[in-house]
Amino acid sequence: MLLKRSLFTMLAAVSLITVPALSIAPPKAFAQSETAPILQSRSIASILPAETFGVALINTQDDRWKELSQFQLFPTNLTFPGLLLYPNAKGTSFVNDIQPWLGDQFGIALLSAKSIVMVSSVKDQTALNQYIDRIKASRTAPAKVIQYKGATILEFQPEKPIGEDSKPPKATKKPEAAKPQFYQVPKLAIAVLPGYLINSDSASALEELLDGQGKLADNPKFQRVVQNPKATRSLATFYGKYAEMIKAVNEMSRSQIEQLSQLSPNTLVPPPFDPNKLDPLAQFYDTADGYIWAEPTGMRTEISVNFKQSVPESVLSKFTTQNQILDRLPAVNYMVTNSQNLALYWRVLTLGLESQPAWKKSVDQTRQWMQSFAGIDDRDVFPWMTGEYTVFAYPTTKGFLPAIAPNTDIAMGFMVQTTDRPTAETTLNKLTTFVTPRLGKASIQQTTIAGQPVTSYEAGRSHNFFSYGWTDQNTLLMLFGGGSISEFSPPPTRNLTQSANFKSAIEPFPTANIGYFYVNQGAFMTFVNNSLLPAFVGQSGMKNPFVTQVQDSLASIHSISSAGTITPDRIQYGGFLALAPRVKR
Repeated sequence: MLLKRSLFTMLAAVSLITVPALSIAPPKAFAQSETAPILQSRSIASILPAETFGVALINTQDDRWKELSQFQLFPTNLTFPGLLLYPNAKGTSFVNDIQPWLGDQFGIALLSAKSIVMVSSVKDQTALNQYIDRIKASRTAPAKVIQYKGATILEFQPEKPIGEDSKPPKATKKPEAAKPQFYQVPKLAIAVLPGYLINSDSASALEELLDGQGKLADNPKFQRVVQNPKATRSLATFYGKYAEMIKAVNEMSRSQIEQLSQLSPNTLVPPPFDPNKLDPLAQFYDTADGYIWAEPTGMRTEISVNFKQSVPESVLSKFTTQNQILDRLPAVNYMVTNSQNLALYWRVLTLGLESQPAWKKSVDQTRQWMQSFAGIDDRDVFPWMTGEYTVFAYPTTKGFLPAIAPNTDIAMGFMVQTTDRPTAETTLNKLTTFVTPRLGKASIQQTTIAGQPVTSYEAGRSHNFFSYGWTDQNTLLMLFGGGSISEFSPPPTRNLTQSANFKSAIEPFPTANIGYFYVNQGAFMTFVNNSLLPAFVGQSGMKNPFVTQVQDSLASIHSISSAGTITPDRIQYGGFLALAPRVKR
């Protein structure tokens, strides 16, 4: 779980960070002659420093994006989504003002913990010059011109929204501390290098790029990424120095929270922490890479973290699961995720948090609250969860939620294997002993199913809202909100691994892995259409054309799945969006 979260953080670092770069313009000082406006497109890695922390490279070629048009989920004639580069300048558009000069690639690069830049390849300097003029005209104040290492940088200051009072505040006896202000038109710094447009929210970021040593395109680790066959068909390619990238994103996030706290004193500012202390494999991480591409059956993603040195087999075995616990789930589920050795992940997490005084205080307070609420805390719960585990949501007509809400046929479940059943039973007995006087003895029912003890917490007409029991000597099942242990013990005649939809969803992934994530979109949409949507929009709203369009789009997704694998050289997560093909008419 922690490994998955760290990798998603890596993706956020290189693909979800936005800058005010969506208004871009280079100075005319670098314009080429009017007689040779067409430029040869090159990789933007050619101007990024060799030790760039991370970069997301986005392909702008329409034929690459049109590969998605074979699926019902996407438009019939999909081209590069210009919204990714849509400008702030008033009266401009992507098609008329950006597309004419934009080359085959643009990217967002994380240079350091303080600098993010956007780089775009340029194919037509004349068209770019025209766009520059429109950007300049959209600003009320002229740009500050900075000459730096042979480059001309234009820096535009932020501008207040139109109509906002620009008069200075009246003097007071005790001047208030300056507070950050948010503007409708953000600060912007832009410059042009031959064949490239670069921009950021400050001139210092562009100066940092110009100060960089070497070129990312010549970095052997980056070359390994772009030379991968997947890169030649990808919509987006990612590369980064894992540890540096995670640290930089953490510092940026904390800085933003601190700025927000100056505007709102009630904003919670978490204490600083080192994310690498929360990951059991952090010491091995080197570079990260990723790809997004289309296949005949859907859309694929792949994210990897390479290791500095080979990971010993004794370590790998602690993470690899055989997915045997999935044999105990019914064939139809809304959502399933599984892995193993939750005890190890939790031990690493708590040791990392407790090693830092500020976080240890929060951990202690949380444990005190858990003891007062349930009579147990994480030290009772996780140490015995040493085997495979799965969290799932499945359709059922039994239990509390289906009884109180029409068509809410759902229950959440948690199943875990243990090598220490006595400790697990001690924890469960502590919970029941604590809860019984608070709910009333009549609300706690204890029975046996298939020779194993089962405990149910009930409300109303014998509708359980929480129950737990053993499905065999070493496997514990907990159900939340409804469901019945009898649906799992004895094991279902037809289980999840026999489901055709599940088999198709996991087909791209190795069978020995860290675990799966799976959404049965067809089953989930049945739940959405029968329960969630009527509750939010009402029966009349179900006929709304927009609602119908959303339903049709979501229904074209067969499944959503992912799986992680670990080898001595890398840890890798793959994702698969199985999509319905477009109906030919």
